[in-house]
Amino acid sequence: MVDVGDMAPDFTLRGARGSEFRLGDLRGRGRVLLLFYPKDQTSG
Repeated sequence: MVDVGDMAPDFTLRGARGSEFRLGDLRGRGRVLLLFYPKDQTSG
């Protein structure tokens, strides 16, 4: 469980065009904003 203010654990995501993005590669480059859309492109 991650609390507000905690550093996010490292993870890798695949982009819409197949590229992979690793959170750890962005550390030290400034702020990162993560947005999650759980119902995006669904009927819900």
